Amino acid sequence: MKRFITYFDLLGYRNFLERNEPEVHLKVIKQFYVHIESALNRSGNYRRDKNGDFVNDLTGKIVSFANYSDTVILWTETDTEEEFSAILEASHECNWRMNLYHFPIRGVLIYDELLPMNFSSSDNGYYINTFYGKGLIRAHDGAESQQWAGMVIDNSVLEKIGDHKNLKKKCISYEVPYKKGRCTKYAMKMTFNLNDESLKNTIESIKENFKSYNKWDENVPSLELKLQNTIDFIKYLKENNVG
Repeated sequence: MKRFITYFDLLGYRNFLERNEPEVHLKVIKQFYVHIESALNRSGNYRRDKNGDFVNDLTGKIVSFANYSDTVILWTETDTEEEFSAILEASHECNWRMNLYHFPIRGVLIYDELLPMNFSSSDNGYYINTFYGKGLIRAHDGAESQQWAGMVIDNSVLEKIGDHKNLKKKCISYEVPYKKGRCTKYAMKMTFNLNDESLKNTIESIKENFKSYNKWDENVPSLELKLQNTIDFIKYLKENNVG
């Protein structure tokens, strides 16, 4: 069935794995899950885990989440307005949390076919949790073709939900950079009422995210292009007083 799907691709993930030790992987990936769970925490409440630590309370969440390798997927069970608002909010928060403070990502929110499958066998001692569908292909292509760290709304979503009241709160019309040129899309906002000083700090944070943990390659021009395109978008948000 068709549903709302957000697909994120982590930039520089291969270099991150190849150039760091397992303890670094663990630290970064655990923090990555904290950012995702915070975006999914609709109630804003926390609970204590078995170790006594405070963690996000995801009771009542209506957006599901899965991660494998450098791919992150969020999806809804059906396609109600409430579910769209929830995945839009979660996707927006994932996007700015990751790109401004943790690990560069690019992504797309689409409306298409996705079929989750859960199966367990107590006799054979294994458990399957997977998903499939044409939407995965379209979502992958829609994210991988972007030349920046950022996120867009696919036209399939606009055709489904129309001029939704929350779209312009979370997105802005922008000529998004793609490998084959620029295309006007609804792009997710990432900043909040920047002044000159906060703009400078935000740009430095984005540069750090691109280059930390040995992810950067000086001899790969496309990396410099993605970084510059991301910075250009942040400057555009500042120039247009986007909050």
